[in-house]
Amino acid sequence: MNNLIKKFISLIFLINFLNANPLDESYSFAVNINNYNKVYQNKIKSVITRISKEFENLHDKKHIVNVSFIDNSKSDFLNSYVNYLKFNGLVSYTSYYLRNKEALKKASKYFFTFDHNQEFQQYILLVNKKANIKSLKDLKGKRFVSFIANNNYNDWLDYLTLKGLKQTYKNLIKKENKVQKDSTLVLDLYFDKADFTVIRKSIFEDIVSLNPAILKKVSIIKESEPIFLYGIGMFHKNTPKKIIEGFDLIVRDGTFNNSYQQVLKVLGNTKIKKTSFNDIKKLEDFYDEYMELKRAYNDKNK
Repeated sequence: MNNLIKKFISLIFLINFLNANPLDESYSFAVNINNYNKVYQNKIKSVITRISKEFENLHDKKHIVNVSFIDNSKSDFLNSYVNYLKFNGLVSYTSYYLRNKEALKKASKYFFTFDHNQEFQQYILLVNKKANIKSLKDLKGKRFVSFIANNNYNDWLDYLTLKGLKQTYKNLIKKENKVQKDSTLVLDLYFDKADFTVIRKSIFEDIVSLNPAILKKVSIIKESEPIFLYGIGMFHKNTPKKIIEGFDLIVRDGTFNNSYQQVLKVLGNTKIKKTSFNDIKKLEDFYDEYMELKRAYNDKNK
């Protein structure tokens, strides 16, 4: 009888072992990256891989850190996170989060953001003074230079023209040229290759600090509220408390930002901070209003 009980206990242990979810014992992050620029993409991979290994060492390798880099074209990306199949953590561009926010909010319980030292970013509508653009209506027939890696820039511009002119910006402009660096947006205006752009105010200020002469040729005609973020991360609601607390501890006490400050600067980000739904409500409200404007415009022009 004792042997039978021992065998039964062993069987239960084996079943539990075989059914154990590796997501309960490790950090399994899906990192959403664009595939527009292989050089920058490889830089992101290199930096995050380095951080993940050092993160393991901070925890004396109690928890392994697995990172999978996934671009937006992967159809099972969202499903693999939401249903707790492959990932217990997700890091994405803000634009991806906003497009899928209802599903992600429902599936998650811990959020963090990463961006420059400002709490939130402002966007600006920057114009070439020679283009004589004083208001939104003056964008008609003008050349727009956009940043291929940040859809939020274009969304904000589209929001402005839909709200102010009842038109999508795409039907106003003469042409759109896409570039792969933030700095090129300003330089294209400076060298008369474009008439206007949208850029983060902090980046523009950094560029001006290096070359104040730029202000002689460009000017700001609109500024957004400080609501935007570069990226957002989250943990799935089924992630064990010990996993989340291990991450939260080094974020709250500054260990993460202090340890990886130089590495994060490679990506133009210097701060990771815990956040909440309330903290990003203005951003979500902006996106919801933008979607309403788009739907109304599309319905009107069917």
